[in-house]
Amino acid sequence: MGSCTAYQLSKAGVKTLLVEQFPRGHSKGSSHGASRIIRYAHTSPIYLPLAKDAYEEWDKLAEESGKTLYRSCGMLWLSDRASTLERAKILKQYNVEHEVLTGKQISERYPHLSYDDNWFGLLDKRGGVSYADRCLEAAQERFMKRGGVLKFGEEVLNIVHGELVQVVTSGGVYSTKRLVVTAGGWLNQLLPNLPHIVQAHHIGVNFWNVKGNYDFFKPENNSPTLIINDGVDELFMIPNVDYDGKAKFGIHLGVPIHPSRPLKTPPEWMHSISAKHITEHIPDLDASSVPAIRDTCLYTMTHDNDFIIDRHPDYDNVFIGGGFSGTGFKFSLTVGKILTRMVLGLSNDTFDLTPFKATRKIDPNVKACL
Repeated sequence: MGSCTAYQLSKAGVKTLLVEQFPRGHSKGSSHGASRIIRYAHTSPIYLPLAKDAYEEWDKLAEESGKTLYRSCGMLWLSDRASTLERAKILKQYNVEHEVLTGKQISERYPHLSYDDNWFGLLDKRGGVSYADRCLEAAQERFMKRGGVLKFGEEVLNIVHGELVQVVTSGGVYSTKRLVVTAGGWLNQLLPNLPHIVQAHHIGVNFWNVKGNYDFFKPENNSPTLIINDGVDELFMIPNVDYDGKAKFGIHLGVPIHPSRPLKTPPEWMHSISAKHITEHIPDLDASSVPAIRDTCLYTMTHDNDFIIDRHPDYDNVFIGGGFSGTGFKFSLTVGKILTRMVLGLSNDTFDLTPFKATRKIDPNVKACL
C-alpha cells in the first residue's frame, strides 16, 4: 500500500519520501509473494466502485511499466445458492460480466474441480490472478523514476505531531508538512490514539503439489482463482503461479499476534482444514500429507473487515490507509490515489468513503465477510 501510494503521490508531482522498516524483498508484511486474487465480486457493494477504478489503475501502470500485472483467468466464488445469487445481483447492478454455475456445470467446465449440486458458483470473468511481486516492482520503479526516494531498512521509531511532522527513524529524522501512514500491522504502534484498533493476524499460506491434470491448474489456460464459503470456513485457491507444479490453497483465518512476533509453530488447522476440502473437491492436488511449501502472510484486521482510508481525526496533516483485512492488495493503486487526493485537498466524490472512516461506528453483531 505504501509503494502504490508513493507512486500516486509522485505521479501527482508531490515530492515524496517512502520509508520501509525492512530490507527490499522482505516477507514480513502483507505484500510479498508472486500472486494475489484480483476480482470485482464482493459481498458488499461498497467495494465495486473501488474495484472498477483499480482495474483501470493497474492497466495504466502496466502500460507505463511494460509489465503484465494481472491475468483475467476468472475468479470462481463457490458457496450456497442464496449467497451466490446475492453476489451476482451486485455484479449485475454494476454491469460486470459474470455467470452463475451449478455444481455440475462447474465440474464439467473445470475437470480438476469436483462439486455437486449442493454448491453454486459465481464466475467473475474479469477476476483472476494479480502478479503481486511484479506490481510492487512496477510501482516502486516508476516512483523512483519520477524522483521519489525510497529508503529500505529504516524503522520508524516515533512520530512527533505538529505543523511540521517529525518522523524519527533508525536512520535519521525527517520533517514533513504532510504524512501518510500505511504501516499495516504496525499502524496502532505508530498512531496509538486511533479510535479503532487494528489487529495483526498470522496467516498460513500453503502450497500443494499438483499430481494430475497439470494444465488445468495454469492461469494461461483459464484456470480460475477460487474463493470458497462452505458455511463454516472461507478458503481460497490460486493456481500455478508462485511455484511450478504447485497451487496456493489456504484458509482466510489467522491467529492474532504482535506484528513483530510471528508464530514459530502455526496451529495444525492452518493446513488441515484446507487438506480436508482439497481431498473432497480438488483430487488433483496432493493433500495426503503436509503442504509441499509453507509460507506466512500478515493480515491487518479491523473489527468489521472494512478498510480505514481517512484523515487522522486529531491531526489534519496525517492521512491513514490501513486495516485492509487480507483483501487490500488489489485496491492498492486506488487507495493510493484516494490518499493522494486527500493530501492535495482535492475531492474524492467518485467514491463513498463513509464506510472507511477512522471514526465510524462498528456494530459488533455484524459478521464480516469477504
